[in-house]
Amino acid sequence: MPITLVLILSSATFVSMKGSRVLMTLFAVDLGAGPLGTGLLFALYGLVPFLLVVSAGRIADRFDNRVLMYWGLGGFTASLVLPFAFPGLTMLYIVAPLTGFTTMLFVVATQNLVGMHSSLETRTKNFSYYSLGESSATIIGPVFVGLAIDGFSHPVTFLFLALFTAGCGVLLVTKRGALPDSPRSWETQSPRSMKDMLQLPAMRNALLTNGVVMAGLDLFNLYMPVYGHGIGLSATTIGLILGSFGAAAFIIRLAIPAVTARWGERPMLSAALALSVVAFVSFPLTSSPLLLGVAAFVLGLGLGCGQPLSMVLAFNAAPQGRSAEAIAMRLAVSYGAHVVIPPLFGVIGVSLGIAPIFWTCAMLMGGGSLLNRRQND
Repeated sequence: MPITLVLILSSATFVSMKGSRVLMTLFAVDLGAGPLGTGLLFALYGLVPFLLVVSAGRIADRFDNRVLMYWGLGGFTASLVLPFAFPGLTMLYIVAPLTGFTTMLFVVATQNLVGMHSSLETRTKNFSYYSLGESSATIIGPVFVGLAIDGFSHPVTFLFLALFTAGCGVLLVTKRGALPDSPRSWETQSPRSMKDMLQLPAMRNALLTNGVVMAGLDLFNLYMPVYGHGIGLSATTIGLILGSFGAAAFIIRLAIPAVTARWGERPMLSAALALSVVAFVSFPLTSSPLLLGVAAFVLGLGLGCGQPLSMVLAFNAAPQGRSAEAIAMRLAVSYGAHVVIPPLFGVIGVSLGIAPIFWTCAMLMGGGSLLNRRQND
């Protein structure tokens, strides 16, 4: 079935995607980058995708999702080889936007394919499966990267991730016949603007909620390694703490279909973001690896459902023939967060330290919780 191949490829590629972001952070810190420098690194990661993601979605709607998958996997593999061949901080600043752009192409295509090959009744379940693959990668990727760094080196770890992604590309090419052509529903329709989509209340809520969730994910994935490095934790320990987040996200995503069937998407989002507040407040209050792992697990329970539910809300809100564009608009918010949030909070970190970063993020999570609570009043 097409949905099975898409889920396998996305889950496998997510391992390299999640691992590479942790790897870039730890390599940059090891090379002397501080909070502001690592924040700028992740801003570059999101800048090019932010500018081009909606265009990529329109290409998928007008032509074929497979085009984006081929270019995405091939380009991502090449970008991972560069830090191995030319290790250094300057190369990381070159690779970051390349990685962001190429993975964006792949993600737009796979998320749209999950929605297109699902019925209204199975869509939430299939997006949950898609997110379960991401959760598994959030466990496997950071833990593997931590072990590989300690056992080999940062550049060699980039090569390992590149080889794994290349294997995904080979699978896509050999099984390309399992993915049918995407319907080209825009061929006879006049162009439309994003303003049409933003006028839909359901779309606006999905985008705002996704922005809050992505801010939390970015700040955790970026500044948890920085904080851990600052208190003397090894790369393996930091990887295990990040992996506990992924384990919790995996667990909560298993429960999404049952919980949303009983309570609905927005009440679940409101409660989850409220739980995230507790976790972010807790991080700078301890230097214990065990307690940090517990806090990361709680955060995984809170933020783990945010991405799949916002995917469902965005896809369901899209007009006929514009599903990839809706997915791309949601991703534009995500990449916009990559551009704005890390350097902004990097300035806070340089001026006030790491603790205010986590506590400010807790306030954002609280605002997101109130937004979804009011949507249900």
